[in-house]
Amino acid sequence: MKTNFFLAFSMFLALLIVIPTVGNAQDCKYFFPAEVGTTLEYTFYNKKGREDSYQTQKVVEVVDVAGATLIKLESSVKSGKKDEEAVVTNFELRCEDGNFYINMNDFASTTNYQQYEGSPDLDIEIESKDLFYPSNMSVGQTLPEGNMEIAIKNNGTRLFGTTITIKDRKVEAQETITTPAGTFECLKISSVVLTKSVMSMESKTVQWLAEGIGIVKTENFSKNGKLVGSQVLTGIKE
Repeated sequence: MKTNFFLAFSMFLALLIVIPTVGNAQDCKYFFPAEVGTTLEYTFYNKKGREDSYQTQKVVEVVDVAGATLIKLESSVKSGKKDEEAVVTNFELRCEDGNFYINMNDFASTTNYQQYEGSPDLDIEIESKDLFYPSNMSVGQTLPEGNMEIAIKNNGTRLFGTTITIKDRKVEAQETITTPAGTFECLKISSVVLTKSVMSMESKTVQWLAEGIGIVKTENFSKNGKLVGSQVLTGIKE
């Protein structure tokens, strides 16, 4: 299944679903259903508002390990084409010392680096700075950035690679959002995504998060401000 960058980025950001409060792992304030088996259903739309693909996120396990809380999710993505199978990916998120961390390495799949895996002449190196939400977010607050770099090397020599930086993250407002899944009180959070590879690309993402639910809505924009795609929570199953 061919997935454009903005859709892939939305799928990744859909995992940014927990915001911590001050304290240890057990003190985290969840912006996601915490019950195992709960499934969120999303629909993705292209720039013309037409349905493009579908995603489910299911909580498969919540465990405490060495003072941290791990949330294990199964994400399934399927395009609107009947003959294409769903792409299933597993993710593990971590809440530790009152902070919730998103492993930027999970975003590596959007760069198609897997095509180089298994090559006897090439090595793949991935370095990242975890993306996280600080405690007690408030409107007007600027959030820390995250980044990831993938380098393709031959005998230690860098041939090419990709760097992704999520920056200028800001809590813009509190808003009420209604979708087919219900009506939710949300925090509106914006960020700028800078991707550097053979070419450089900059985009903007705006998301609405609800406590106990997670991502309710996402809108992706090009550098010049044109809408290129969106994501909406369309169902919740327990």
